Amino acid sequence: MNIEIIKQVIRSRKGQNLSAVIGKSLKTKKAHAGNKVEKVTKLVIRGGVDYENMGVVQEGRENGDLPSENAGLPWGEWSEFPLHITHKGSDYARFYPASGIDFTPKVEYFLNGVSVDKSVIEPLVLASELPKPNDEKPLCFTIKAENVRDILL
Repeated sequence: MNIEIIKQVIRSRKGQNLSAVIGKSLKTKKAHAGNKVEKVTKLVIRGGVDYENMGVVQEGRENGDLPSENAGLPWGEWSEFPLHITHKGSDYARFYPASGIDFTPKVEYFLNGVSVDKSVIEPLVLASELPKPNDEKPLCFTIKAENVRDILL
């Protein structure tokens, strides 16, 4: 999706929960280079939020779970705060988890256009393409604009 369209949607629904579809081609091992492996995630996001104004961030700063001061972006630079980050010529959208609801992202994997179980693609893709088990919900996530397939109002 074009970053300008993403920004327009987020600006019109700043801080509101929105359904999003994120798709990404996964890098395969050399032996499986002829296969097209994709991951599609459906989730609920918010955008246009200032990280520093989030209650969980303020609480984390007060109790020591987070640094007392924001260290800035670990990579890239703000093109339009708090919506758009650029890095090495690519555009990224900054999103946050849904607010007020508990929604588990729905992940689907495709092998050459056919929906398959994760166990089918695991031996085909690089280990770096598979999520690491983590119980913590991220406070924010930065998604490459071209991987945003849809944002549903």
